[in-house]
Amino acid sequence: MERPITHIISSRQNPKLKHITALKRSHYRKETGSFIIEGYRELERAVASGKLQFEQVLISPECFLGKNEWSLVSSIGVEIVEVPKEIFEKISYRDRPDGLIAVAKQFAYPKLSASALPSEPLLVVEGVEKPGNAGTIFRTAEGAGFRHIVIADPRVDLFNPNIVRASTGVIFNLHIYQQSIEEVYEFCKSNDRTVIAITPECERSVYDTELTGKTALIFGSEQYGLSEYARAHYDIGCSLPMRGAADSLNLAMSAGIIMYETNRQMMQKATAVSGK
Repeated sequence: MERPITHIISSRQNPKLKHITALKRSHYRKETGSFIIEGYRELERAVASGKLQFEQVLISPECFLGKNEWSLVSSIGVEIVEVPKEIFEKISYRDRPDGLIAVAKQFAYPKLSASALPSEPLLVVEGVEKPGNAGTIFRTAEGAGFRHIVIADPRVDLFNPNIVRASTGVIFNLHIYQQSIEEVYEFCKSNDRTVIAITPECERSVYDTELTGKTALIFGSEQYGLSEYARAHYDIGCSLPMRGAADSLNLAMSAGIIMYETNRQMMQKATAVSGK
């Protein structure tokens, strides 16, 4: 295909490049209302979602890994800035960059709505602190078929580029909500949704707990677990059995196990109904 027109920059001191580099910092993202998306998969999924308003794209053709980068860049319809490989590698978040970084406007994550939420398990993560965990949870949720996720009272910026990277861009394909844990519980109570808290302090095993149906599966933060409010207001509490010396698992790991156990229960139910 014919290559789009690009603006070539050879100095790292250029204001456009300084702007992109500064977007790695949370306070600058908050100040400008912009964020960055790096990587072919991530950018492709961001474009496909139709959610984003793009501002510019930074490229380095020397870093391209495939043949479809020019087509993707052309489809975005914003200014394209081209830089040499050595400059791109200094700006990139990755050890092996693939030559694509886009700048987009941040958007508002909505609150839960009964009309938009189907009668299927809802994943709720309270107070998540680590971008890598948040991104991995999003990626695992998308793979496990969990389409609706609430991030309650997060301690991390949801536009952190590490979240986008760890999610491989599926963050843009999911229905993600952001609100307080009190609002989440009020929503569940008003809409007859059973709140199931996953916490090590409960002896009941997740394998002895019905996770399917109109439920909300709640996880606490990495360091503090569930808040005092969350511990006082859930309907059912359960935990993952621990057979060794460790008393808990990584948050993303725990959430992944629970999501796939929920899938297993759903498939078991479907098999029982069909009689096969």
